[in-house]
Amino acid sequence: MNITLENVLAKLPMAAIMETIHRHAKPMTDRLPDKRLGRVVEQAIAGILAGQTPVVTGIARHNSKTDGETWSVAKRLYRFLNNPRIETAALYAGLYEVGQQEVARENPDYLVVAVDPVNFEKPYAQAIEGVSVVHKATPPDLSGEARLAHGYPAITATVVNTTVPAISYAKWFSYQTKDFVSQNKEIEQALVSTYQHYPDRKIRFVGDSEMDDQKKFEQVGRLNQEFVFRAKHMDRIVEVYNPRLDRWEREKLQDLTDTVLHQATFQVAFSHAGRTYLNTIAFGWFRIRLPGKTQDLWGLVADDLTLNRQLVLLTNVPLEMVPIVKQVYEDWRLRSRIEHGYRFDQEQGLDVEDMRVRTLERMRRLFALVLLAAQVVCVIAAYWPPKAVRWLRQLGGKLDLATDRDGPYWLLQGLAAVIITSMTLSFAFLRPFPVQEMSCG
Repeated sequence: MNITLENVLAKLPMAAIMETIHRHAKPMTDRLPDKRLGRVVEQAIAGILAGQTPVVTGIARHNSKTDGETWSVAKRLYRFLNNPRIETAALYAGLYEVGQQEVARENPDYLVVAVDPVNFEKPYAQAIEGVSVVHKATPPDLSGEARLAHGYPAITATVVNTTVPAISYAKWFSYQTKDFVSQNKEIEQALVSTYQHYPDRKIRFVGDSEMDDQKKFEQVGRLNQEFVFRAKHMDRIVEVYNPRLDRWEREKLQDLTDTVLHQATFQVAFSHAGRTYLNTIAFGWFRIRLPGKTQDLWGLVADDLTLNRQLVLLTNVPLEMVPIVKQVYEDWRLRSRIEHGYRFDQEQGLDVEDMRVRTLERMRRLFALVLLAAQVVCVIAAYWPPKAVRWLRQLGGKLDLATDRDGPYWLLQGLAAVIITSMTLSFAFLRPFPVQEMSCG
């Protein structure tokens, strides 16, 4: 019977999917105290991809029925999440090692690491462990403003200048637990952890306006690394260097950006809704430092002349040549990849907000598995043969139109279709549908 079933399933790339999961998850599974637990991790990742959900019963019902009934698989997953022999830190250490392998494979000249906090919403959760009140801007309230909701904050640091994003730090935490100090402390830990995992590489941290804080500037400086953060506090007083008089003069940052001279202009490509636009960006920059500090900083002003909008970046990279200015700007633009990753994890992709476990430790373990599952999709997109990836996207619903966007979503749908079909065929082969019971007489 097994030989016949294998012949049926051979027409589907199920074996290749499971082999990719096994190989990619190996740094994590090798850290588990029992080899059988590694099999549970692989089942969980396959179930997350098939069900596009972190709900344990949803994961279990999308596993092959040759491994047992849905309840037995679900029980195995629940035991894994509650197993005292498993250290949650070991799961994340395995996740970081996966990233180290990806960086070693591509070997970029330096790492661009996006550090970004995010809030996950649990709209009806009020009595589970550590549930907090978080600030959510998407989706907004009825007036279009950000709102307060029940949920959990999280933070990740991700290498975004590699083909497959490599995670160097991830933390699902709570404002209510005793081990929480502050969100700034969590961000500092993300910076330090990234440096510890890549001590021999140059790192350029990029971040949005929540990273505009002199403590974070100093933290990156102590690590002897670089940063490019979006400016938020435009009314702060800074000292600007006057090269003509060879002295530092105090000005408001907003006044400097309003009067900066454009020193270079480029055509920059932007993609939106499946279309690419060329905008004219004019750049101006100046050397500054914070009052009472000796750390040299630079302000980069990018004026979008096409859309009439302005971006102000703060960096410790010396902006002494036009190619360096352009590279700093392009590196900051890579930060959007972490936003796309959050959207894939959170919304129409793997729906990480739909966790239905009740303890913080179980949530953290599931979070690590969801992040690893998302990476598997990126690995398949990057390293499988193009014809195989196209086949999966077509199975997932790709229309083969010029307006199609070949992101991870159609690929995820194709992977889910393969895994669900394999599960259905194996179940129907072992337990054929009782057709005779549908007839009368």
